[in-house]
Amino acid sequence: MSDRTPARGPRSWDWAGVLYNLMMTLAAPALLAWAVARLVRSKARGGGGGVPPPLGWLPPAVGEPHHASDPVIWVHAASVGEVTAASAVLRELRLRLPLAHIVLSTSTPTGQSSARQRDLGVDAIFQFPVDAPLIMERLLECIKPSVLVLVETEIWPNLLWLARRRGTRTAIINGRISDRAFPRNRTFRFVFRWALRNVDWIGAQSPLDAERFVLLGADPAAVTVGGNSKFDEVPVRLLPAEAARWRQEFGFAEGDEILLAGSTHPGEEEAILTIFDHLRFSHKHLQLIIAPRHPDRGDRVHQLVREHGYDVYRRSHVLQMREDGGEMGVPGAAAVRVVIIDTIGELGSIYGCADLVIVAGSLLHGLAGHNLLEPIAQGKMVLFGRYCADFRDISAVAVREGCGVQVQSVEELQEQCDRLLTAPEERALAAERGTRMLAKHAGASARYAQVIAEMAEPPAGADVAPSDAGPGPAEAFAPAGEVP
Repeated sequence: MSDRTPARGPRSWDWAGVLYNLMMTLAAPALLAWAVARLVRSKARGGGGGVPPPLGWLPPAVGEPHHASDPVIWVHAASVGEVTAASAVLRELRLRLPLAHIVLSTSTPTGQSSARQRDLGVDAIFQFPVDAPLIMERLLECIKPSVLVLVETEIWPNLLWLARRRGTRTAIINGRISDRAFPRNRTFRFVFRWALRNVDWIGAQSPLDAERFVLLGADPAAVTVGGNSKFDEVPVRLLPAEAARWRQEFGFAEGDEILLAGSTHPGEEEAILTIFDHLRFSHKHLQLIIAPRHPDRGDRVHQLVREHGYDVYRRSHVLQMREDGGEMGVPGAAAVRVVIIDTIGELGSIYGCADLVIVAGSLLHGLAGHNLLEPIAQGKMVLFGRYCADFRDISAVAVREGCGVQVQSVEELQEQCDRLLTAPEERALAAERGTRMLAKHAGASARYAQVIAEMAEPPAGADVAPSDAGPGPAEAFAPAGEVP
C-alpha cells in the first residue's frame, strides 16, 4: 500500500509552534484547574488517589523492558469511537508484529474504560496528557516509540514535532476532518500545517477527508484514502437464543416489540420517551430500551422514565446488586417497562434483541452522530437524525445501501418508527442489505496495520529515521475501491 522514499529531516519549531505554545501557556491555569477537578471527581466516584493523568504519569508497564530489536508502537485513540476504530487495526497489527511492544493511550474516562474492557492485545494502556513540550518529551523518552500512530482527528502539534525530531515515524489512520470541525480548523491552519508536515503518512477515511487534510497543510504525497476501519470492528451477530435471553433478563414477554435508542444525549431522552408515549397507542406490546451515551447520566434518565410513569430496569443497579451478593430474579411481566443500559461494553450485544434501533446523538442541533455499524451488524434497521457530521460517510452508505433511514425531525422519527414497526419484511430485507454492506466495505484495518508494520520494520541497513510512506500526488485522492 505504500512505497518508501528518502527520509525527510525534522522540521524546525517555527513561528506556528511558538504561537501554539504561547496559547498553551496562557491556557495553563485553566488546564491545571481542569486536571485537579478531574482528580477530585475520580476520587468521589471511588477511583482512588493518584496523580492527575493530564500531567503525564505512566503505569510501569508502559516502559517495561523489551528486546532492543523489537519495535515499539504508541497508538493514541481519544475516546470510545477512536478506540473502536483502533481495535481491529491493533489485532491485525499483532498478527504481523507478534513481538512488538504496543502501548495505547486515551483521552477520556469512557475511552479508557472501553479500551480496558476490550481484548486489544496491547502491552499497556494509559491516559493521554496535556500536549505540552516538556510532558511530551518525557513520554517519548520513556516509551521510545519506533512508530507513533494517531487515530482519526488526534492531531497534537507538540507531540508530532517532538516525535519527528527524535526520528520516530508518524502516521494518522482512519483520518477524518468533520464538517463541523473543518471551518474552525482552517482558522488555525498555520498550526495544523506545522503539525501535519511532521506526519509521514495519513490514511483518510474518504476522498473528502483526504482533500481536507491537504487543505489544512498536509503534504499531498503523504495522504491516501485507506477507508474506515470501523467496518471491521463490529460485534458478532447474536443467535436467536442469546437475544431471547436478553429479553428474559429485562422481563419482556415473548411477543413484545422492542424499540432501542442507543447513545442518547440530554434532550434526546425526553423526545424519545414522548415518541414512545404516542407509539404505545398503536403498538400495545411495545417496550423501550434507552442507553445513554454517558453512563453517569443514569440517574437523570431514570428520573425521566419515572416521570413518564413507566417501570424501570436499570442495568447498573442489577449488576451492582449481584456483585454485592444479592440476587435479583427475572422481573415479572410489566405492562410497560423501560430498560436503562447505563453500563459500558454491553450495548453492542444488546442491540441484537431489539426490533428497531434509533442511533441517537444525531437528533438535536450541536450533536454529531454515533456509530451505526453495531446495530447494523446485529441485523437491525437503524434510524438516525440529521446531525451526523462525525459519521458523514457511514450514514450516507447506510442510507444508500438500504439499511438505514435518516430523519429530519423528531416528528418524522415518530412516523418512521410507527411505519417500520408494522413492516417486518422491510426490516428483514434491511438485515440482509446490512450484512452485504459490511462485507463490501471491510478491509481498512488490514491496510492500516500493514503500513504501520512496514514503518516499524525498516529494510535492513536503513537508517532509523522518518520516511514518506504515502503515494505520489497523483494517487493521493484515488478512491480505494468501494471505500466510502
